[in-house]
Amino acid sequence: MDLRQLRYFLAVAEERSVTRAAARLHLTQPPLSAQLARLEHELGVPLLIRHRRGVDLTEAGRHLLAHARRLLADVDAAADSVRRLGEGRSGRMALAFVSATAWSVLPPLLRRYHDERPDVVLDFLEDGPDGVLEHVRARRADLGLLHLPPPGAGARPEPDLDVAVVQREPLVAVLPRALASRFAERVDLAELAGEVFLSPARAGWGGLASHLLNACRSAGVEPVLREVALAHTVVSLVAAGLGVSVLPASARLVCGPQVVALPLSRPVPVVETALLRRRADAPSPLVAHFLRLALATPEPDVLGPAVARPRSGA
Repeated sequence: MDLRQLRYFLAVAEERSVTRAAARLHLTQPPLSAQLARLEHELGVPLLIRHRRGVDLTEAGRHLLAHARRLLADVDAAADSVRRLGEGRSGRMALAFVSATAWSVLPPLLRRYHDERPDVVLDFLEDGPDGVLEHVRARRADLGLLHLPPPGAGARPEPDLDVAVVQREPLVAVLPRALASRFAERVDLAELAGEVFLSPARAGWGGLASHLLNACRSAGVEPVLREVALAHTVVSLVAAGLGVSVLPASARLVCGPQVVALPLSRPVPVVETALLRRRADAPSPLVAHFLRLALATPEPDVLGPAVARPRSGA
């Protein structure tokens, strides 16, 4: 007994006619009748009562019909599930990220991905830059999202990872409102030399702390640092008047009324937010679709050979 025979039997049982079942199955009647006879022979029991008006089911036929419906429904569901998984429309994907990426680039990207792939379960791993790298390398995360260090101020990821920039933004000075009133439009960090600088924790790989240090040193300032685990905590401590900071411009989105973010007067490298993935692993359909969404920006900007960003209109 095979699935084809069960589908043939189901059609005959539902149509109560071999002729109508053959038409439904796009078969001629003789091969359908032959398969039904073979099924009855294999089971050793008659399944159909044939008469001039069509067929009726025997008790054994009614019993088989109930099982056939459940079995074929399960087979169809399994096939559909596997097909959706292969197309990247269902499954599970893990994303590691640093907290400050949730200020701007991450939420709309996740919203769009969920809208297009509602049956994909996303697991989140929030960590520091070194933790994000380790999650990706250890295959606890399929992708990592973090800030690249400024050129020359920190090591770039190892050659085992592909890196693709998904957002660029300038740095801003993040100040308590009372202190910000001393500045007109832009802030020269040299004028903050006596302040405590609040920073996300420094990591072996860099991240936002390396941008803060680079900006201060470019202004001739060796900052007194107070480090905290998360960038969001930095903003809260600035609001409490416990120091100042230098963060990506998206920090404006989480600054309350007691915090002001102002542009810097001296040019410094922009902050690049990038996606990382393991170069040795071919991206799954889930990961490939996430990358396509993340890289759907007008101009290509790829820092790894295995990731291609489409050009505008491509």
